Amino acid sequence: MREALLSIDVGTASLRAALVNTKGKILAKNIQKLKLWQTSGIMEQSSDDIYGCLVNSIRKLIEQYHQPVSIKGIGIDATASQVLLNHDLEPLHLPGNPEANILGWMDHRSQPQSLIINKQFESGSGRNAPAKQIPEMCLSKMLWLKQEQPELWSQCGLILDLYDFITWKLTGVITRTPCSKVTCEPKEILKALNINNPELRRGELLSPCSPVPGGLSNASAEATGLPAGTTVATGMVDGLGGSLAALGPIHPEKDNSSLESRLSMVVGTSTIYVASSRSARTIEGVWGPMPSALEGFYHNIVGQSAAGALIEHLLTSHPSYAKALNESKKNHKSIYSYLNTVLKNMAGDTQKLSLLTYDIHLLPYFAGNRCPRMDMSLKGMMTGLSLDQSIDSLALTYLACIQAIALEARHNIERLTQNGYCFSELRPCGGLAKNTLFVQEHVNITGIRAKMPQEPDCMLLAGALLSSVACGTYASLEEAIQAMSQQKETLYPDTSLAAYCDKKYRIYLELYEDQKKYNRMMSGEFRNRKGLT
Repeated sequence: MREALLSIDVGTASLRAALVNTKGKILAKNIQKLKLWQTSGIMEQSSDDIYGCLVNSIRKLIEQYHQPVSIKGIGIDATASQVLLNHDLEPLHLPGNPEANILGWMDHRSQPQSLIINKQFESGSGRNAPAKQIPEMCLSKMLWLKQEQPELWSQCGLILDLYDFITWKLTGVITRTPCSKVTCEPKEILKALNINNPELRRGELLSPCSPVPGGLSNASAEATGLPAGTTVATGMVDGLGGSLAALGPIHPEKDNSSLESRLSMVVGTSTIYVASSRSARTIEGVWGPMPSALEGFYHNIVGQSAAGALIEHLLTSHPSYAKALNESKKNHKSIYSYLNTVLKNMAGDTQKLSLLTYDIHLLPYFAGNRCPRMDMSLKGMMTGLSLDQSIDSLALTYLACIQAIALEARHNIERLTQNGYCFSELRPCGGLAKNTLFVQEHVNITGIRAKMPQEPDCMLLAGALLSSVACGTYASLEEAIQAMSQQKETLYPDTSLAAYCDKKYRIYLELYEDQKKYNRMMSGEFRNRKGLT
């Protein structure tokens, strides 16, 4: 009987389960669509739906594999969303939605609370002040719950990060790790905000990659068809899990291959770029430092709230989207592969593809700016618009958006390098990492080469890495990464585009200054009439 690890990846719109061997090869995978309620500023999900999809996915995965398999361990990564449960540990549903009890990672209703927290602690520093808040952070969401939904707050018996919720459902044991968002803020901060309720944050504190006591419960064993007692590892937020899966073998003795010189690039619905260091560095406009699952390291994180989501928004709102989608289906391509081909044809043999956007510029702040500006009130901007409704126009918008996301990454990377980091390689993973054009534009605009993962779906290796340590297949996470995270080709910057990319970056920065100027011009009575500040 073949041995395998079961990796669970819970994203924004789908849950994926995979059987992975101990060398990092995906043997089989299954995808389940998740319920998602999303409007402007709101993102809600259902924990019952997610657990139901998890059970279905595991059963279908084992069924479709067609070979006897022994699951050695189960590992979970999930979005940085929070699950609300009542005092009976049943779903506590959000106002107006009888199904949803999860505040999704991109829920921005706590924008006023994030401003309140920032103002209250603006003169604070060090351990007695929280990091600058945006509404995607758990602290802001908890204060929103207390201030805006006091009845819901009083009914709340437990708040779990989504990955901790899943391990609890699988094992019956409530656990947290040092990276669990609900529990990472000091008590003195919670007391100052009047939201210090220890019951909401209870759970056994375990280190990353630890086996949850007892393993798979009898109830979950019966539901999934797996043996009771199967090892279940503590969970992790999906971005950090993916960053570990993309790192590749770690050789501290070789300067050109050290962990600190690699920047993990986790690109999907949103993006995060994860930097690692031996020292804990506090950097303005950056998330961190936070302890790493890798012993002796800390992470600093930057990124954008909307990347894949922004590309999809711009494509689907274009007049030629339906026509382009039909053409891509005729050619058995994804819409992205089809548009990549359109752009290649537009550039021809005499022009570099990247130059097609010389007069089209985009500021990608459609969902605000997560890092380094940490200002969610900012808006998107675009110049170079025309009446052109052709597929060529759609392709140019697509390319301008990709470049804008890469320019925002350059801005974030610049903030990191100004504070002691020095990167020689990008390590991409996630859905957008499968798009070579997307990665190549990052490489050209940042000037940093990218080492591509051997496993295209390397996000699905995250849970396998965690479970391989928990079940004892590998003695440490470093050993697991050495065996399971492998790379293939390297993408290098096109140095002939350096001057062009520098100019695009300058325009990107000036678009922000222009927006601030326009906001100042329209300040006062006009903005106040719309309830704006």
